[in-house]
Amino acid sequence: MKRLFILFCCLYSGISIAQNLNISGKVTDASQSSLSFVNVLVYKADAETPSQGTTTDEDGSFIFKGLEAGTYKLNFSYIGFEDIEHTIELSSNKNMGNIVLKESFEILDETLVTAKLPTIKKTPGKLVFNVENTSLSVGSTMDLLRKTPGVVVIGESIQIKFSSPVTYINGKRVYLSATEVTSLLENTDAANIKSIEVITNPTAKYDSEAGTVLNIITTKPISIGYKGSLNGTYTQGIYPKYSFGTSHLYKNNWLNLYASYNYNTKKQYKEDENYIRFFQPDEVSTKSIWETYFNRTTDFDNHSGNVVMDFTLNDKNSLSLMSNISVAPENTYHNSGYASIYSPQKQLDSINTTLSKVSYKKDNFAFALDYNRKLNDNGATLSAASNYIYYNHRQDQSVSSDYFLPDNEFLRNNSFFTNSAQKSNIFTGQADVSTNLWGGTFEAGFKFSNINTESKINFFDTENNIDTFNDALSDNFNYKENIYAEYINYEKDWEKWNISAGIRGEYTDINAISLTLGEVNTQNYFEIFPSASVNYNINDNNTIGISYNRSIHRPRYESLNPFKYFITENNFIGGNPNMVPSIEDKITLSYSHKKKWFFDLYYENIKNGLGNLSFQNNENSTLRSMYDNLIEEYQYSFDIGYYSSLTSWWYFNLSTSSYYLSNKFNALESSQDAYTNDTFGQYLQTYNNFTLSKDRSFTVDLTALYISNFVFGNRYFKNQSFVNISFRKEFWDKQASLTVGVDDIFNTLNDVASVTKYYNQDNQFFVNQESRLFRIGFKYNFGNARLRDNNKKINTDEGDRLGGE
Repeated sequence: MKRLFILFCCLYSGISIAQNLNISGKVTDASQSSLSFVNVLVYKADAETPSQGTTTDEDGSFIFKGLEAGTYKLNFSYIGFEDIEHTIELSSNKNMGNIVLKESFEILDETLVTAKLPTIKKTPGKLVFNVENTSLSVGSTMDLLRKTPGVVVIGESIQIKFSSPVTYINGKRVYLSATEVTSLLENTDAANIKSIEVITNPTAKYDSEAGTVLNIITTKPISIGYKGSLNGTYTQGIYPKYSFGTSHLYKNNWLNLYASYNYNTKKQYKEDENYIRFFQPDEVSTKSIWETYFNRTTDFDNHSGNVVMDFTLNDKNSLSLMSNISVAPENTYHNSGYASIYSPQKQLDSINTTLSKVSYKKDNFAFALDYNRKLNDNGATLSAASNYIYYNHRQDQSVSSDYFLPDNEFLRNNSFFTNSAQKSNIFTGQADVSTNLWGGTFEAGFKFSNINTESKINFFDTENNIDTFNDALSDNFNYKENIYAEYINYEKDWEKWNISAGIRGEYTDINAISLTLGEVNTQNYFEIFPSASVNYNINDNNTIGISYNRSIHRPRYESLNPFKYFITENNFIGGNPNMVPSIEDKITLSYSHKKKWFFDLYYENIKNGLGNLSFQNNENSTLRSMYDNLIEEYQYSFDIGYYSSLTSWWYFNLSTSSYYLSNKFNALESSQDAYTNDTFGQYLQTYNNFTLSKDRSFTVDLTALYISNFVFGNRYFKNQSFVNISFRKEFWDKQASLTVGVDDIFNTLNDVASVTKYYNQDNQFFVNQESRLFRIGFKYNFGNARLRDNNKKINTDEGDRLGGE
């Protein structure tokens, strides 16, 4: 079968099958000791990319077969040795004999270093963190993100500039929920990462919804063979948590096959202490005071798998098939609430208790086909991609509330039951072209997206164990969306100048229908999204620049869904089918000094910002959280960053931001029309990496973060901080590693207050959760350690708007 496939590729590409010349040899060090796993690349004359690649065997030998006669360059590279290159004329089989590599040592403070130090390239709106073969490229990619300047990781949340970025891998958008992205990155070896791009002002080639972008660039697989890994992590908070993963990669000259599997199971605990002061109709006098203790226990299980097949059809054509599968078979929330209701004089009036259980199942299947073609030898390329995503979420919820007098005399019970489901089918297709033009790079492309989501909820009142269908609170909601997008972008470098400019246009057609409400949301609109940046190198030590970007943020599908999810009978969350997209404009002025100091002035203005708002209904004594458009949202900030290796064993980075945040929203439950929630604040993060052994096999990471005040929607937060520490030891010739660490050592992420206090609204929450966590992880690598993972995820912007953990 393999021979038939190779013959098919040769016939398809018009390549003669008479390519039978060989190049062979052996690689040793200066003492004539054989060097195994040396990377050997073969380049045709004047080619920028290798035509073949391999690694040396245990005895240092290598061989390339099936070559045509001609001129070739061979590049030999190995960590700790100097790269060398040989040029040969091939007219018959060639044995190069012994190739001797010279050791390359960098002496810093009398410590032997064979790994490079990380470097940073900063342009307006973009920071590139180069980590390939550095002391930081150990552990998982999630570990690497915690070390990346400008990226904040708290638990499973990844943030840039107080917003969740859109994650890309090799320029393709990742279609996964936050939990699934974390699982993917935890199982991706940091040694396979070339660089991480933190983009606050993306160019026009990125989807218009990508307000901030985290683009992870992987190294290219070049060596032939097989490798795999096994890893497991145990985490202890209040309850234990476990994860297991395995990945496998096989590569030959025409096939690159990658497969991975991850299983996560965890039990989590969270408790809230809530205070709500309800008002009389005059919006001044107190009606009642509710003090509620609430706790939630979550049982979570998730299976995920990833298969990627890359086919090299010939020198100019390649094809990729990908599938991602995530299944959450049975997950539950157990909620318990105890509310004490007081009179204005703080006398106990009544008590209510609530027990609720939520069970859900979730399936997430994604499939993709990518085609790439080199159009000429000057770098012109054509790519086409299609994606299909199927998402299915089923959920049941039961709620039972008991009411008592102050002496615990039972008054009444109110119970209900809901079952809901959401099914989404998403298709995307796109094509892109890139070519050299006027000494720069010109890019253009178009994309089509079709989204079809069907949701339903059935509501039953429960009395004497009998469920009665409630038609008024039941609903079907269908949402259809088509997006047509096109873009052009141009970028050019001069000796001191760099410019990038582009424009993206998108036409959107939306039709949303609710069975209960009728036709509730029909939108047709066309928007233009320009982007531009200019960078000027004053000299080798100083660079200045400016950038501008316009983007759109469409509501997540769950936020448009009008259904209600009840935490207790008096506390619920609901969607808003009348929401419209928000438009964001950003400007950044930047200055860098010696590639160590970075300064940014940043302004962001958002029209119709997407807010998660909470309002208390004083008449009914309820609290609802809902999604709505903000009237106005903007922020200013002045950011300073310092990133450097202070010594050969201490890498240090410091990020700080002084900012002003402002959200203006409709005061829906107040007589006044609107209110502005704003604050000044300070953000400070520091990361330290210490190397404690000369062979760099024992390292320590120490991270600290502090955020003073910030606002989110109509809520105000103050004083969040944590300190994390992690130890990592490699052994068995770096085939295995053991990681031990503690998150939030001082347990300071607990008791963080979330406050709403304006007009006739007065409520606050103190959240206590499992933030102090002990972790121990083990990873074992086997096979050819010089191979690079071909780990990919199917990437669409539409999928990122699905619900999920």
